[in-house]
This record gives sequence, C-alpha cells and structure tokens, in this order.
Amino acid sequence: PTSPYLPGSTGVADFQKKFPQATIDVGVAEANMVSAAIGLSKEGFIPVVDTFSQFAVTKGNLPLIMAALSQGPVIGIFSHVGFQDAADGASHQALSYFAATQSIPYTDTYALTSSDEAEALVGEAIEKFAQERKAGRVPRSSLFFLGRENFPRRYLPENYNYELGKAQTIKEDVKPGKTVTLIAAGALLGEALKAAEQLGQKGIGTIVINPSATNRPDVATLAKALDQSQGRMVTVEDHQVLGGMGAVIVHALVQAGVSVKVRSLGVRDEFGQSAYSALELYRKHEMDSGAIVHAAVSLI
Repeated sequence: PTSPYLPGSTGVADFQKKFPQATIDVGVAEANMVSAAIGLSKEGFIPVVDTFSQFAVTKGNLPLIMAALSQGPVIGIFSHVGFQDAADGASHQALSYFAATQSIPYTDTYALTSSDEAEALVGEAIEKFAQERKAGRVPRSSLFFLGRENFPRRYLPENYNYELGKAQTIKEDVKPGKTVTLIAAGALLGEALKAAEQLGQKGIGTIVINPSATNRPDVATLAKALDQSQGRMVTVEDHQVLGGMGAVIVHALVQAGVSVKVRSLGVRDEFGQSAYSALELYRKHEMDSGAIVHAAVSLI
C-alpha cells in the first residue's frame, strides 16, 4: 500500500509509476491501509506502508498494534513529522509519533535524517525482513519517521556504513572538561550541527549524535560520548518532550548505570501552529540552534 492520495508529497510517485502492479492506493483510509498490509504480510509479502506521520500514528495506531499482535509485521515510512508540515498547521503536525509507537511490542522505530540514511536503513530492513521469513521466524515491524523541509542528501561520508540499531557520531570536537553531547533526532540534526559550530566559537566542545534507533537506543555509543563529556547531554527532537526520544534515551542510560546531566528540548504540552517554515516553529518552541546553544552552556 502507498500513501492515501499523497504519492507526490511523500515521494513515492516515481515508484508507483514504475511498478504499478506493486502498489495499492487505498484513498483516505490509513487504518485500512495498515490492515490490508497485515493481510498481505500474513500471505508472505513484504508490505511497505507510506503516509504522513500524523495520520499513520493516529488512524493507523490500532492496526500497527495488531500487526505485532497477529504476527503480520509491516514496514512503515511516515513523512512530514512534527513541524516539518509547517503550512498545514496543528491537525497535520505529528508531535507524539514516538510516544504512540515506541512501546508497541516487536516494533522498532527510527528517526531518519538524510536520504542516504533512509536508503541504507530501509533497504537493510527489507533484507532483514526477508531473511527472517526464510529462516521461519516472524520479522519485527520497522517504522521509519522522516521530515520534509530539512532532509539533505547526507550528513556523513558517501561510503559510511549505516547499521540498523546503531547511533551515528556526526561530529566530534572534544575539549577536555568543556564538552557537551548533543543528541538530535531527524530534522533537528541540522540545528544541532549549527549549534555545535556556535559552541565551538565559545570554546565549548561538542559530540553530535544521531540516535537513529529511538525505542532501543544504542547505549554503548551514547555512553562513550557521555564519558568524554562528563555526562553532559542535550536532547532535541521535533516531538513532545513528554514520552519522546529523549525520555527513552535518558531512561536507557540510567538503567545501564550511566550518569547524565541533561537538558531536553522539544514541544512542551502544546499543539502546533501554521507557519511558513518549520524553522519559525523551532524558534517559537525553543528547539532551534540558539536554544540548543543556551541549553548546552547551562550545563557547563
């Protein structure tokens, strides 16, 4: 199944034209889209569902749970996260997509930052799905969330080896005694890198990490960075702070015995608003590079 009347907006139009026999447009019926995918999965197909994040995790939430419960896993590619759908306003802005999906059993959630990462990890998820099936096991569902306005080709070298479940260290500028780890998911990675440049001008070192896997954090990579930054950490996400990526990461680290001093940036108990660009809303909600700099400085 593809997106409901949205192949152009979500970027699957070219695939739909090239492989019409492999696509189904279900109309404005996201719950039915996921339910149909479960049936196809039970019949041995590898179903990929695609729509805006807001409608995937609201109308599609119960079917996503049933995909895990009924052993009919799916791969979801859900775009326009958070304020990345700035113009359409609150009704279209998914600000609780992690909270809605991170605790579903047998389901992995990812925040994609670039098209290189998307191509690598989605491809790996499809291959892993096929391998599990061949081995007689039920695959896990994989849900990939991505932005719209801030989605560059790459942040890392062209030959970088992406791995499902592995965090990526994007920038490392350690200044002994004065370093902060910046953990930024999805579309906000670019703002974290801008903040890292500004902090460097202030004599403050940074380690910038893309967590990638959000509901099963790569604790080993994160703990290594925190050891170099004396436990200082800023998390920033295009999502509610409550129940978001930062909350899961902090909990996983503390459970593993890692000491942290953290500032978490995100939306705080509000709905979205219409704007010309996501950056305007990041500034309003204090999630942009300036806010990241302020949070990092407060930890030094």
